[in-house]
Amino acid sequence: MCGIALCYSPVRVGQNETETIRRMNALQRHRGPDDEGISVHAHCILGHVRLAIIDLTDAGHQPFVSTDGRFELVYNGEIYNYIELRYELTALGWQFHTQTDTEVLLTAWQQFGPSCLDKLNGMFAFAVYDTIENMLFFARDRFGIKPLYYTHMGHHWYFASEIKTFLAIPDFQRTLNYQALFEFLVFNRTDIGESTFLEEINRLPKGHYALLNNEELTLRQWWKPSSQNTEFQPLQSLYESIDETMTSSVALRLRSDVPMGTCLSGGLDSSIITGIVHEHHAVETDFATFTAAFPGYPFDETNYIDALNRKYHFRNIRTMPLAEKCLDNFAAFVRCQDEPTPSPSYFAQYEVMRLAREHGITVMLDGQGGDENFAGHQYMHAYHLLGLLYARRWDKAFHEGWNILRRKQEWLTWQTFLYGLLPNSLKKQSIRATRPFISADFFQHHIGLSPVYNQFLNARSLNDSIVQHFKHKLEHLLRAEDRNSMAFSIEARVPYLDYRLVELLLNIPESLKIHAGETKRLQKQALGKYTVPEILNRTDKVGFATPVREWMQTPIWQAHTQRSADFLHNRLPDVFPTIRLATLNPIDCWKLNQVAEWITIFIDEKKTDNSNLRPVVRSEAEVKIGANRPA
Repeated sequence: MCGIALCYSPVRVGQNETETIRRMNALQRHRGPDDEGISVHAHCILGHVRLAIIDLTDAGHQPFVSTDGRFELVYNGEIYNYIELRYELTALGWQFHTQTDTEVLLTAWQQFGPSCLDKLNGMFAFAVYDTIENMLFFARDRFGIKPLYYTHMGHHWYFASEIKTFLAIPDFQRTLNYQALFEFLVFNRTDIGESTFLEEINRLPKGHYALLNNEELTLRQWWKPSSQNTEFQPLQSLYESIDETMTSSVALRLRSDVPMGTCLSGGLDSSIITGIVHEHHAVETDFATFTAAFPGYPFDETNYIDALNRKYHFRNIRTMPLAEKCLDNFAAFVRCQDEPTPSPSYFAQYEVMRLAREHGITVMLDGQGGDENFAGHQYMHAYHLLGLLYARRWDKAFHEGWNILRRKQEWLTWQTFLYGLLPNSLKKQSIRATRPFISADFFQHHIGLSPVYNQFLNARSLNDSIVQHFKHKLEHLLRAEDRNSMAFSIEARVPYLDYRLVELLLNIPESLKIHAGETKRLQKQALGKYTVPEILNRTDKVGFATPVREWMQTPIWQAHTQRSADFLHNRLPDVFPTIRLATLNPIDCWKLNQVAEWITIFIDEKKTDNSNLRPVVRSEAEVKIGANRPA
């Protein structure tokens, strides 16, 4: 896991651009505290900061140069199957001089060109510079686990791993992207397609590669999610395939030369990962797991973790995020995230990563992707029901509906189901009614342009909805995890997003994923042996919950939210004509605070440095008055 920064131009680059890349490297040094490298050419400057994970020697220094000197690579991520790929390349006549996956990646690109991407099992964003042809090739992994952004200024192209890095570019213009703001305020979404919260910065889309030659940038999609509904028989064979693929995924992601741990909640996804680690690998009894705990709240999951700990003897280390601590670190958290986050759950994850770093952990496993793969979101019941209705399977739809009621699933299921039956005009009205604090003109102008409105919410079946989750939802969760972990120089790995598992599950009939009102049925059947009955038999869905209502009702947060509301009304009156805090739900309060802080940091600040990348603690007097907002 690392950070990359590049400058490319068809005209010559020089000392000014080199200094810019040095500053960009400095702004993302938290991504790579172990080493730094810069390589300067007539038309391209490559910068890199390294977090050493595999082969901790200087052999992993980047930019990494091919043996013939023609190609240079800068790379962020991990190629988990680098050992197997190395054997394949060795058989083709290639020789290796390091034990790094970096050398394997560059060699694979030399051998196979863009087709090498199909062979990579991992998370990655990388660029290869051809010093003879003066051409850049860059690519991202299938799901967008690892980030890569770019901007075009005159004859210069800049690339980096984080948005904040671009603030080091002299005279860099920063303009709020109002469509991105709309998606966030209305649908709780960021990281959609190429757009970011800044008009000037684009994201290389997940599953894409690009070629940059002189002034011409060409993007091509090399992977996309799709569902074929292939029939699998017998079921036991399917369960074994899922088990084998998942355990293989975990095994690959345990390849590391540095200390490892895992995030652990009381849910299926993370508990199964912990179980696989203990069942299939010789780990110590003090294998570290890390949890955000909320004692006294109904959604606290530590009793489920205790049950799992009675089966597998691991060390569970807990952090207890508080409203005051969240406000103390709010500016640092927003800066670290690059774009706003839709709930305090992301701050809880931030605190988990901080805790892991304090205990010497450099690599963390996490359960992200389990809900998408196995239909774990309770509102997915709605898309299953809609699919049954569209297929005219009335009896099946009735029985599923009855079982949803019997199992007391979330009311959001029925809201989503009823929404799917509405005509488009009423759909817009129903969405508008939930966001009274934004102007009608702003809503009407942007709703028709929204991929979430046009595609995500119009899924016509469960498997269609799962595909839409991979297209339009998962990436903002992955971005938040990347920034939270890298803020503390930690690499986060997500075993549920092994492409072999994703492609296997995308093509399984949806009737095996949700059955008799039960989500994640397939996961429970195939992998339930790795957890405990107390978790396996849960009918609720918590999902990294935080006491957002209680937090937003504290005096310090109420004062902070009022300042944020005033700031936004004055700054963006066409979006926020009036903001009445008494009418806002707690999540909307959080979001308004996020947007106000983001504008302050990413648009208003004239200079930026590393000072706010790490958490800061304000004085007791400041905490009491809630001071954290510029006038």
